[in-house]
Amino acid sequence: MAPSIARRTVNGDKLRADVLRPSALGAPELAAWQQMQARWPALQRAFLTPQFALACEQANGRAYVAVLHHDGALRGFLAFQFRSAWHQRLRIAERIGGELCDAAGLVAVPELRITESQLLRAAGLSSFQLSDLVAGQEQFGINAEWSQLGYVTDLSGGPDAYFGALLARERPLVRDTERSLRKARREYGAPTYRATDRIPPEILTGLISSKRAQYARTGVPDPFARLANGRLLDVLRVNPHGDCQLVFSNMEAGGRVLAQHLGLRYQRVLSYWFPVYDPAARSVSPGRLLLWNIIRCSGRDSLRMIDYGEGDAAYKREFATGRVRYGRATWYVGGVRSGFARIVQGLEWRLRAHSHHWQPRLT
Repeated sequence: MAPSIARRTVNGDKLRADVLRPSALGAPELAAWQQMQARWPALQRAFLTPQFALACEQANGRAYVAVLHHDGALRGFLAFQFRSAWHQRLRIAERIGGELCDAAGLVAVPELRITESQLLRAAGLSSFQLSDLVAGQEQFGINAEWSQLGYVTDLSGGPDAYFGALLARERPLVRDTERSLRKARREYGAPTYRATDRIPPEILTGLISSKRAQYARTGVPDPFARLANGRLLDVLRVNPHGDCQLVFSNMEAGGRVLAQHLGLRYQRVLSYWFPVYDPAARSVSPGRLLLWNIIRCSGRDSLRMIDYGEGDAAYKREFATGRVRYGRATWYVGGVRSGFARIVQGLEWRLRAHSHHWQPRLT
């Protein structure tokens, strides 16, 4: 491991953090991080991997990880980033990946117990704002508002067992989807589905462009207005890893792309990330048909779970087999700098709320 950018001790010599660039982690630290993730299903998401943190460093240059030691033993990792140089100066951190992160939290051994104040002091932060906090963080002593609903689809029994159970509980949904497939064949030709982890740059550029158009139509804030977020996807594209791998899927018919999806995969867990569909084909529910095919091919593609992230939507409820809760929190360490951070964040939140309120809805 390279020399740390900063080393801080909290509570005497018991808790210590080395704050590093992700690229400075050595092989022992990377192995320990991966082992800690593997122990807890809730932590088994690509957004919580060292590979994702490294991609964020390459994309925006302001990504760090606090390597936590307790009583001299390596105990955990907290990855974070700064939104801007100004935020870095004030030590106002956000979850690694910012708006693009769908799963955040502390990766640690089960024995670690730590308060938010200790965590921030160890990492040298005045405040830390995060959402999409995964379940189980309370075991480390992490407090948050656990009120954000999310959904998952468990495919560990295979697609045949899944669709058998879906037919039993959601027969109208299954029949309606089958009708949509027949209608798509009549109107556009026989649909074809493909999924790949080899993504040409033009495919990624086209999907981002389509997703931005969707954000504009629906009046949703566009994360790709920040150039670093587009760079992050490209870094992930050219640096695939089994624990953090972009997967592109699409459905075409008659030479027309009806729906596309860009997901991020951790081993056999797919985070459902950026779905987009052709609005002119909405009568055949192309987004639903694409997800149907992703699930149908899950055995071939060795998927055991799809995580839809935070938020409620009809397609998530329809295809989910379970619900999960995500946390949100803003932590402050106290002191003058922390007080100033509160003021700055309050102003930023008001400006964003005003901007989102006045954002035009395009049709």
